[in-house]
Amino acid sequence: MLDSAALGTGLYATIYTPACYDPTGKYPVLYLLHGQNMDDNFWFDMGATRIAEKAIRAGQAPFLIVMPYEERMFDPPGDSMFYDALLNDLIPWVDAHFATCTERVCRAIGGVSRGGGWAIRLVMRNFETFGALGAHSFGLMQADTWWAQKNLETHSLAEFPRIYLDRGDKDYLAEDIEYFENALSANKIPHEYHIYPGIHNKDYWQAHVEEYMQFYMAAW
Repeated sequence: MLDSAALGTGLYATIYTPACYDPTGKYPVLYLLHGQNMDDNFWFDMGATRIAEKAIRAGQAPFLIVMPYEERMFDPPGDSMFYDALLNDLIPWVDAHFATCTERVCRAIGGVSRGGGWAIRLVMRNFETFGALGAHSFGLMQADTWWAQKNLETHSLAEFPRIYLDRGDKDYLAEDIEYFENALSANKIPHEYHIYPGIHNKDYWQAHVEEYMQFYMAAW
């Protein structure tokens, strides 16, 4: 747990370090966010760390995984300080306490459901901070679509982070997800978009966590 000035209390996070971790190294960092009715063990339970370990043993460059817990997960996003806690408290704390590479290409973020919405908000409003964005069955904070379009005024398409979006074909958030994806497509912003059989639940994410992790690891 770290003290969060934004939250006015502690911020919990589960942090995975590879077996080969060397405090003199410089490791990429993957931030993975859970959704509502979940906790910081969600991605661990989905097998994200096992996939990372297997890939590293096979030659993948090692990296860290940070999985924070959003305690007030039912607060309206506009009333929540979780965004500020992640950006201004957690990321600097991780960089200060672990051997991280702080270049944009070395930092990726993703999430499921509400966590996917937070990931979009963090990336689109802090373009220089993240090299990859994954949003899985995400709940959209629609104002962030404007930020995606706004970034086109100051960045070339080649400067956009890598983006991966997906949902189940019967996901109840399909309309929100399509709204964001349509905005990316209309502005020719490069991204992957996948629709698989399934609904908005753990079985769906479990079936695709390997693909998510392969996307995040690809740049490292």
